Amino acid sequence: MTEWILDAYISSNRVLLRVYREEDGSLVDQRVDLDFYGYIAGGEVERVAEELRGVDGVEDAWVEEWRSPPFYDSKVRVVVFKTRSYSALRRVQRESELRGLRVLNTFPHPLVEALHRAGVKPLTRVKYLGARRIVVEEWDPSSRDPVLEYAVLGFSEGYFTVETPSETQRFWSVRETAEYVASRKLHIGFADPYVYAKLVETEPRVATSAYKWVTGGAFSPHEYFEWSRLSYTPLSLMSNVTIGRILTTIEALHARRLRMLIDKSKSRRESWRSLRELVEFDRGGVVYQPKPGLYWCVCQVDFKSLYPSIIVEYNVSGETVNKPTCSNTLTPDWTLHGICLDEEGVVPASIRELIELKDLYDELYKKTGVRVYSERKSAVKWILVASFGYLGYRNSLFGSVSAHEVVTSTSREVMRRARLAVEREGFRVVHAIVDSVFIAGVKSTSECLVLKERVEEATGFRAKVEAHYVWLYIPRSLSSRGVANKYYGLLSDNTWKVKGVLAVHRDTPPLVKRAQLEALAILFKAKTPGELAERVLEARSVIDKYVELLEARRVDPRDLVVSRSSRVRGEYKKPPLYAQLSSAPYRLIYVQGKLTPLHENTPVNYDVDKYIDLLEKARRELPDVSDVFKNTY
Repeated sequence: MTEWILDAYISSNRVLLRVYREEDGSLVDQRVDLDFYGYIAGGEVERVAEELRGVDGVEDAWVEEWRSPPFYDSKVRVVVFKTRSYSALRRVQRESELRGLRVLNTFPHPLVEALHRAGVKPLTRVKYLGARRIVVEEWDPSSRDPVLEYAVLGFSEGYFTVETPSETQRFWSVRETAEYVASRKLHIGFADPYVYAKLVETEPRVATSAYKWVTGGAFSPHEYFEWSRLSYTPLSLMSNVTIGRILTTIEALHARRLRMLIDKSKSRRESWRSLRELVEFDRGGVVYQPKPGLYWCVCQVDFKSLYPSIIVEYNVSGETVNKPTCSNTLTPDWTLHGICLDEEGVVPASIRELIELKDLYDELYKKTGVRVYSERKSAVKWILVASFGYLGYRNSLFGSVSAHEVVTSTSREVMRRARLAVEREGFRVVHAIVDSVFIAGVKSTSECLVLKERVEEATGFRAKVEAHYVWLYIPRSLSSRGVANKYYGLLSDNTWKVKGVLAVHRDTPPLVKRAQLEALAILFKAKTPGELAERVLEARSVIDKYVELLEARRVDPRDLVVSRSSRVRGEYKKPPLYAQLSSAPYRLIYVQGKLTPLHENTPVNYDVDKYIDLLEKARRELPDVSDVFKNTY
């Protein structure tokens, strides 16, 4: 029988594994004996350890030397104790704090560390189970995930969505959605927390329709499973977890192996800098403000995981940047900061294998086309994205502003070298954004591949040909300038790519999305300047058709909905009226120029002029005939 560890949780002070038996779909709870570890510093540590050995529930206690933050260049003697009773662990920690001792290594959750020490990785197959002992199979990234009944609840374009292994359903009615979910027998459910709350409020049976609901967002099961495996975080602890928390858990487990303490009372102070230094070094990555218009024969070269690769290549971590005691310091010309190379930092050591894993999933997906590999790749990609963002986050355990600046300044140098390499080949960079370079005048994918190789040689970082455009259009903003993350174009393989325009915004009304996508589909049929010139007027006239429908009020109000699935940002301010009149997820419509909640089966007098304004905005993102022949490289 094929058995999987679906979950792990603490009950009556002990660890229980919820084992999923795939053949019959049953769930069985199995008690296992795992050790919880506690860490205490301060006082006479030998005496503290001796006292703990006599405490009921504590199996053993001893003294170890651990390295102390912020730079881990000093050591402190720490009492380490272990117990199989979760309540005993918490009791000792509380009493230690009352005695003025310091309780350390409180992150991640003790259950995560217990699973990690025992080598029990969630969402893997069971090899041996019995007598309170478990052995799991070594995880192979090419393996499949368990086949089980699940549901993913989301909210899009005003509709509640429910994805199951066999189908994806959309419901306008909250009641119908709740009844559909409640009628199913699920092993596990994944949901946007606001959608879940609304459904449970409508139909309480939704809460018991699955063994476990994970309310961290409407991600796929395979993404959650991958995060759970990589961080040893069971599904019981995954609700409302952030990608940053998953990353920090991976880093913390690595730090444990090296006896590097997690002490939240110690932080890294940033050195004082002049305004000139701030302006020069605290600038972020490279983002061009491109010249708007139409470009022919454009090659887009993207670096592979550029920021994580910089972190690994230059050993960037909170404790390695500007380390005061270092025998081997690297100070690149493009940054103020020195990087210690005495040993590998926590952050690069934690993400090195993730970069390789992302590449592996990419290869597996290209070879097989199996969706699970694409979704696992997405899960790893989000952790890698967070690896850079969390470097400068004030609550990051293993980051610092200086480390963040090293990465951004290095990325700017990499992009400068890439531009110079392209120019040496006789081409021109017309746009660049963070880790992407757009090169005009590249007539074939083979030329694209040559340029990619030149960029790799000049920078030392891996790249890929992301796209080769027959034509690329960069729309004008209201100020007649281009916008960095807004562009679309026809690719040489007859597919197309659309970024940043209204059609891909989550909160754009469906009617406006449909109008713009219909117009773009007409443009994407053109492969030459002559063909495109003919198509431009036809595409722009599509907007007129939808304006006429609005003026005649022959539009279903559901096609005018503005969807917002989460709470209003900036909660320290008075929320807008729609947030006071309803609860997330918000289904909104413009009435008299203002967003107003749209309730089921309630007539509404929508604001025609506002929606016409949105259609005109969609029209402005289309090219003019005059654009077609301006840039013909």
